[in-house]
Amino acid sequence: MPQNPAQENLVSLLGDTAARLPDRPAVISSEVQGFAPRTFGQLYADTRICASILSSRGIGKGDKTLLFVQPGYELIILAFALIQLGSVPIIIDPGMGLKSMLACIRSTQPKFLVGTPLVCFVSKFFSGSFKSIRRKIVIHSGFLGKIISEKQPPSEIQIAETSASELAAIVFTSGSTGKPKGVRYLHSTFNAQVNSLKENFNMNEGELDLTTLPIFGLFNPALGISSVIPDMNPRKPARADAEKLVRAILNFKITSAFASPVIGKKIANWCLENNRELPSMRRIFLAGAPAPPSLIEQLAKVMVNGEVIVPYGSTEALPVAYCQTQEIQNCRKGIESGEGSLLGKPISGITLRVFPSRKGPYPSDAAQISPLEGKEVGEICVSGPVVTDGYHNKPGATFDARFVYEGKVFHRMGDLGYFDENDHLRFMGRKIECVQTPNGPLETERCEPIANAHDGIARSALVGIGKGKTKEPCLVVEPLDANSEKSALEDRIRDDLRQNLPDFAIKRIFWQNSIPVDSRHNAKIHRLALARKWTKLVASDPELGLPK
Repeated sequence: MPQNPAQENLVSLLGDTAARLPDRPAVISSEVQGFAPRTFGQLYADTRICASILSSRGIGKGDKTLLFVQPGYELIILAFALIQLGSVPIIIDPGMGLKSMLACIRSTQPKFLVGTPLVCFVSKFFSGSFKSIRRKIVIHSGFLGKIISEKQPPSEIQIAETSASELAAIVFTSGSTGKPKGVRYLHSTFNAQVNSLKENFNMNEGELDLTTLPIFGLFNPALGISSVIPDMNPRKPARADAEKLVRAILNFKITSAFASPVIGKKIANWCLENNRELPSMRRIFLAGAPAPPSLIEQLAKVMVNGEVIVPYGSTEALPVAYCQTQEIQNCRKGIESGEGSLLGKPISGITLRVFPSRKGPYPSDAAQISPLEGKEVGEICVSGPVVTDGYHNKPGATFDARFVYEGKVFHRMGDLGYFDENDHLRFMGRKIECVQTPNGPLETERCEPIANAHDGIARSALVGIGKGKTKEPCLVVEPLDANSEKSALEDRIRDDLRQNLPDFAIKRIFWQNSIPVDSRHNAKIHRLALARKWTKLVASDPELGLPK
């Protein structure tokens, strides 16, 4: 870990890498017409030039700055530049929708806006949400070329002296199961995450990462790993071109990737259909939502020298646990029969506990609570250096999400789970999406994998319909082919549900050609919205979804 205040800043780690590996490629574009590769030395120089420009426009230490530019090299150097100045970049996913995005801006009250001409123009029409902005810095299309053409900064800006406990960035959750919240990242959080990636996953200097998630463009330089920016829009992974992704892996001899299951599925399907292997790949992380065992096995077939790793975490705490190919394959039958997705064991330095599920905050007196044992399902809670500093300007949400047990601060992940007979953590679904039925609680991962294991099913969603506290459990199913014959498949799903979940009597199955998911990972299902939709439809047609 860094030893002096300036070295607590993530940019100091970039500087160390630039000093050791000045001529090694740091950021590479896989696009045919993309920018020329930038070395670690050039990346550090570009960051310092950006910092000098932003400083000349008034941005300084502690200034909250809304960063809204296109993902890619510009985002990387601007984020690094803000961190170098000790400014606090605010990262909001525009895929959450305009209303939620404006609420996020109001809650953080940024002082500066660094954004594209379109963002700066649109901000004029929402003056109430942007009223805290004192200055807008427009990043025009020629900005990157100007930065690259500069030989040295207009004025030298030192890395801000920032302590481990100071705020480094505010990163918003996706809001897929509630309102988006700004997560407070301290400088110590970033450093802990970098160390965790290095120590737990053997990520070493000289590797190349397919950077499908922009945040890894900040972590990779600290590890001496080259970032290959794929030809895709990271905000819309479902639209990524599978062939372009695989060509990038093969052409650049990619060794690592961190991707959502939808990206993993695209890569696996293209390779299997075209009889191609990925010999350079050492690991691929699948995160954002549970990855079905069938996908793990498909990827394992083409990654002949590598591992599929499923890490567990959230915006508030990442990574906290992980499992690998063989462990998932060994548990496949149980996963597909509703025993829960495998999350593995906690990484070093992390404490995981499962506490009784409750709506309100946990009591401040640790004597009033105790962890569950064995296969009892409860709330997954985590403590460790990668756990962030609560929510920005939301003391109530922070109070609800955190508590102290045995002298450690724990964060409530909002997930349900248990420890199996091998002491592996199992994921049973989001707490808010658990359906309270007349026969007891029914978790999504107890139900959905049973349907998802059938050929012809893209995904499924457990929802509860009705207006009371207890709901009728129903299943919404998305077919792979909207025009396929569904009656026989529906009968098989009903039989499996009846056999595996005899106490819950799931009678209604609804077919929907496209189940809504989040834009960030294209994997997190909007089950609460589905429940509202089908509750209204069943109210108007009580026979809807019942067997013929």
